Amino acid sequence: MMINYKSVARIAALATLLAAPLAAQAGTADQGTFRVLVGGREVGTEQFNIAQTGSGNGAVLLATGRVSLRLPTGSLELTPRLRATGVGADPVHYEVDVGGDSPQRIAGNIGGGRVSAKIVTASGEQLREYVASSGALVLDEGVAHHYYFLAQRLHNGRVPVIIPRENRQVIATVSSRGEESVQVGGASARLFHLVVQPQGGEEHHVWVDSLNRIIRVQVPSRQYEAIRTELPR
Repeated sequence: MMINYKSVARIAALATLLAAPLAAQAGTADQGTFRVLVGGREVGTEQFNIAQTGSGNGAVLLATGRVSLRLPTGSLELTPRLRATGVGADPVHYEVDVGGDSPQRIAGNIGGGRVSAKIVTASGEQLREYVASSGALVLDEGVAHHYYFLAQRLHNGRVPVIIPRENRQVIATVSSRGEESVQVGGASARLFHLVVQPQGGEEHHVWVDSLNRIIRVQVPSRQYEAIRTELPR
């Protein structure tokens, strides 16, 4: 049987072209590890991965992580999982397993202007429901990689913020302090410095690169800092 190599080449080229859009729509938006310090002392790490499939209105982002800390008040383990969709990466589901000395599990669906959450502890289950404004973001306390979703959305302005382990929403003001040089893993990088001020809460300082990947987070009032072990490529 004779093989038409030109036809084979054309078919292979066509297959590559058809597959290219699919490959471009799926991949890792960011991943890495933060060193976590409290009072200048290293107390643990936060590992995370943010994956995206699809694009535009069909985009789906899944952020997973593991926070392992040894604090003066006891150990703390967090395993968060956030699912967001669409152009604005709007959160639709969030769950977190809290380990350590006070274990619990929180799972909540977000939509229709509400958060419907189930909280499971050693003493039983509770159901909570509270307001979630249009455009609200999830920022769980002590989870640095969640700021990726905020930085992608805005560098200046106001945004509703869901704090899942406190079962409430607040309005946060975001402001930019421009570019600064930051040392990360022995290398220097020019990063954008954002200040996030939740209403009635503490200032959070966040440094992001040109792709809005989170490199450093500080909460001065708590002497908390999370900084990447190395710069993302």
